[in-house]
Amino acid sequence: MAKNIYQIKNLRTRKFLGIYGFLWLVFITHNLISCFKSTILYVTEFENMGVRALVKTVGNIKGFVKRTSFGIKVNIPPLTKLAKLIADVLCNPRYIQLTFDISS
Repeated sequence: MAKNIYQIKNLRTRKFLGIYGFLWLVFITHNLISCFKSTILYVTEFENMGVRALVKTVGNIKGFVKRTSFGIKVNIPPLTKLAKLIADVLCNPRYIQLTFDISS
């Protein structure tokens, strides 16, 4: 049943809107992870990994978040090969900033 798959068997509400809202959060999170996997991890060995396995492996990486006056700084120490691979993927943007001169 779907109760076992999405871990809502022990959800503390029996109201339809509570379960409906929780499932929307589950689906949005799943879609965000799938989008992250297809756009950021498409050239790595994580490209063909499932969402559950990706969350279990990447979720074990320890990182440190520090708020500075310039913004938020995330530090992922390269202690393992997995942490180094994720840090390299996240640090190298694959986009090009386009500028348009509209002051003609």
